[in-house]
Amino acid sequence: MSMINQLRDEKAKDFAKHCYETSSVEKLRAAAEGKADQAEMEHWGLTEGQWEEAIATALADHEGNS
Repeated sequence: MSMINQLRDEKAKDFAKHCYETSSVEKLRAAAEGKADQAEMEHWGLTEGQWEEAIATALADHEGNS
């Protein structure tokens, strides 16, 4: 989770860690290619930009560890 640990925004970092630990690479790729999940954004208190950054970072960490 080296990329995740570099995130400065704590909300985005927490969500990225959650995504990394609970989602597959395939699920993260699909999320990155689609629209931001409104329910997740509300639950985690994220903006669309934070959500996108967290998904992209979690995916990058997964792919870096493959």
